[in-house]
Amino acid sequence: SIFVFITYPRSGLCLPNTVGIRGRTIFSVRDCRHYHIIGFKEILVAMRIRMYDNVAQYLSDKEAIDAAVLSVLESGELVMGPDVRALEEEFAAYCGTNYAVGVTSGTSALLLALRALGIGEGDEVITVANSDIPTSQAVTLTGAKVVWVDIEPIGCNMDPDQIEAAITPKTRAILPVHLHGVPADLDPILKISEKYDVAVVDDAALAAGARYRGNRIGSLGSLTAFSTAPGKILGGIGSGGLITTEDRSLYNRLNTLRHYGREDPPYRDKQSMGPKWPSDTIEIGYNERIDSIQAAVLRIRLPQLDELSVRRREIAEIYSKGFEKVGVRYQQPPPDSEAVWRVFTVLLPDRDRVHAGLHAVGIESSLAYVPADHLDVCYRDLGYRPGSLPETEVFCNELLALPCHPYMSNAEIDEVLTTVVELL
Repeated sequence: SIFVFITYPRSGLCLPNTVGIRGRTIFSVRDCRHYHIIGFKEILVAMRIRMYDNVAQYLSDKEAIDAAVLSVLESGELVMGPDVRALEEEFAAYCGTNYAVGVTSGTSALLLALRALGIGEGDEVITVANSDIPTSQAVTLTGAKVVWVDIEPIGCNMDPDQIEAAITPKTRAILPVHLHGVPADLDPILKISEKYDVAVVDDAALAAGARYRGNRIGSLGSLTAFSTAPGKILGGIGSGGLITTEDRSLYNRLNTLRHYGREDPPYRDKQSMGPKWPSDTIEIGYNERIDSIQAAVLRIRLPQLDELSVRRREIAEIYSKGFEKVGVRYQQPPPDSEAVWRVFTVLLPDRDRVHAGLHAVGIESSLAYVPADHLDVCYRDLGYRPGSLPETEVFCNELLALPCHPYMSNAEIDEVLTTVVELL
């Protein structure tokens, strides 16, 4: 039997029903945090092992985070305060690049990166369709055409062998995604970009701290976009993003774009004790400034990133050894690279049954990201049909993302692995 909760919406009551899975007590009322609606009845199964644990992450640094948030509030510098500039300098140094710019989200980071390159109507950007939809939408929002290429079956990232056939005189950028924190094979992508004189914009929303052949992701392409939303590898307590670049002119353009298109944004001048006006607006821009509270929290978490990534790799190693024994295929990084494993993705022909079975015993898993972008509703007018990107479609039909966060216990890791194997 399954231990479930039946809720009564008007009263807010949450009452237990039956207990026990294979003779085990699996949760209590206090664990009733995450639910799932089944059919037309509100039968809710509590998740004991979750994809991400934002509560555990907060509690691990509660005193420091509380103090940092209070300090920002008491300073009154809530937008573009000193923590923002400090975070940008520290993150650029961490990535091994010259500049970083804080923005409001990973989606904004991609959009502004493309805009900083002057990409717009009439241009084309090559990317993949097995990423979350904001990757493709960022291209579309510039006015450019999104051109999808297929993935390779090992790392499940952009297949470099597919790129040259997709390049046209309108191609302005290649946008590889480091899916789930697993680096794409960048060397051949960078060589192609040099050959055809097009930019490389990395989508590293889930890949802060990852390395490709000794180099941090964020130091190799023309621009790299990161997300700092809760649950990401470098996650804050709200929406946020960062863009890195080596190029001073691109850095200046990003600063202009994120503040309404102003050439010299009128941030508070400490000497005159007031904003700097007048300030010329030289192009149409955005309001995409990361807030000071997010920056303060990210500054606390950035120094811990490598240590937590080591734990993620330890978990991934346990999974990989276990799944290899039973012949389960899983996402793998390129040689001489270090993934940061936001999740651990396995490929299962009977994925939906395993996904449901995990849910039934209180283990959260995810179908990130389904459907593939080229088959999603918002892109139906482009005329793509099933079979257009065969490897991508196999991946999206079979992927199952498993928890791989650094706050998992060894017992939880073993239970996830054992339960998946039992459900095969």
